Amino acid sequence: MYENLHISNFRGIHELKIDGLSRINLFVGSNNSGKTSVLEAMFLLSGAGNPRLPTSINSFRSLKFVSDNVWRSFFNRMNITSPIVMEGLKDGAANRLSISPITDASDLGEVDSHSPKDSDSSSQAGSKSSSESSVLGLDLVYEETDLQGTRHTRSQVFQEKRDVRTRVLEGKLEPKRALFTNDLTITYSEIALRLERMLVDKKDKLLVDVARKLDGSVSGFVLGANGTIFVDIGLSKMLPVQLLGNGMVKLLVVNLNAYEARNGILLIDEIDNGLHHSSLDLLWKSLIRSAINYDVQVAATTHSYECIKALVDSTEGESMEDMIRVFRTETTDDKVKVTVFDRDALTRFMEREWEVR
Repeated sequence: MYENLHISNFRGIHELKIDGLSRINLFVGSNNSGKTSVLEAMFLLSGAGNPRLPTSINSFRSLKFVSDNVWRSFFNRMNITSPIVMEGLKDGAANRLSISPITDASDLGEVDSHSPKDSDSSSQAGSKSSSESSVLGLDLVYEETDLQGTRHTRSQVFQEKRDVRTRVLEGKLEPKRALFTNDLTITYSEIALRLERMLVDKKDKLLVDVARKLDGSVSGFVLGANGTIFVDIGLSKMLPVQLLGNGMVKLLVVNLNAYEARNGILLIDEIDNGLHHSSLDLLWKSLIRSAINYDVQVAATTHSYECIKALVDSTEGESMEDMIRVFRTETTDDKVKVTVFDRDALTRFMEREWEVR
């Protein structure tokens, strides 16, 4: 698991240091306070220099083309005179990713290509420039340091004519398992594939238990033709899961994603989207259980008071003080300030009705 994170010159973040990351991490704050950018940074850092990930995180925002301005948008205030730097301590290893602009065409080369309109939208990871120069792409240098020493890789992503191309210049390191999800990355076909993998592995008991807490008549899930997910609720025939409502689908998706991210990190932007506030307690209880069972570190965002309260309420009476952290991000004068709450501190603040969001 990541223990800390340091981000500089990325998106709306000039500089940000986060300490005390735990099993369950919820980032809260107003719009445009850097919450999503923190998740994107964790995703990029987990990718071990995978050059396709920068265009992937843009596709998560429905941005599926590249241009000078799009490349610049990765940099804080579009300032390309300083590199983007992301650092994090994970499982005893120090990880560092540096991203610099490519402004000299002679630095570009021919390797893998993919069309920008079909740019890798997969949500799984793994010369001196001036501010006036045209940005042609990004140069990524990733380093990993542990007791065995330091290893590194260097790669590039750039546009050539109508294609986005990538190439690895030096080294190759195994990415950490990481899954980034938001409403734009979720498709029923992908949900069906993840359920299929869970069913083949015979690991669906926890999923059924969660679904039963929302609807006590649920006894199991099966896959039908064309990726249709059917649920058994004791009728003469099974029903498509969509007919049980968005709440059931959301719980299904979150817990399938936790299984998909097993032994890695699950990043969920706007975790409460699509759920009525009455189901948030069950969402957190099931996600925490899945995170423990599948050894997953969770980092999620919200700006909902009800979602924060549900996290506190869902762990009442449980020994989870060291498992849960809430990070409040606040942007002032181009600086992102972070306030950290453990479960006990969060409970005291909310009992006094102080503003946490």
